[in-house]
Amino acid sequence: MQFRSFPSSEEVSHHMGDLLRKHLQQEGPLMLSGGSTPYQIYNQLAQEKFDIHPDCRIFLSDERCVPVDSEKNNAFNLKPMLNALNGNAQFIAVDTSRSPTEACIQFSNQLDTLSSPHLGLLGVGADGHTAGIFNQTDAIARSAEKTLHTNRPDGMDGVSVSASFIQSCRRIILLATGESKRDILITLKKEPTTLIAGQVLFHHPQVEIWTDLDLSSYL
Repeated sequence: MQFRSFPSSEEVSHHMGDLLRKHLQQEGPLMLSGGSTPYQIYNQLAQEKFDIHPDCRIFLSDERCVPVDSEKNNAFNLKPMLNALNGNAQFIAVDTSRSPTEACIQFSNQLDTLSSPHLGLLGVGADGHTAGIFNQTDAIARSAEKTLHTNRPDGMDGVSVSASFIQSCRRIILLATGESKRDILITLKKEPTTLIAGQVLFHHPQVEIWTDLDLSSYL
């Protein structure tokens, strides 16, 4: 895993916005992450004047099984960008009107129609999880399944891409900004396999961690 530190969170957002703009204007799959920092970037992109490529396919790494108009629904928070950039037709959503099991199967079937994503954007939680993967069993599973029905620590059901699917992405960027992420990033750098995110990403050939924290003193 390669750590890339920027001078500020604004610089992280600027460079990530540039990269996402490039991919949104190209054909091919693009996996996005939920979370406060990504939403700020998506909302900034919504202010720009370009259309998402008609053959770009956008999807989220995970979703809570809540109504589509809930603020806890990741797709709901992505809508401003999709609406502004005329990208609703290119978005593959988890159908949360179905049961979690049915939603998981349908999402997997939709991902089956895609080639390997050119880019996957992920985050890392304070507990070390990534996407909707919260336990070691799911983190180290290398089955062919593309999706997981997860029981989240907050008590909600969820649908997530699997560790195997994440491994299929050509390039992974894990976005982690703010002082609250320092301890988890130090652990990810020094002892990656002690964290769920590290177990998921450790064997991937092209993983970058983008942060506004200086971690150069930690070997």
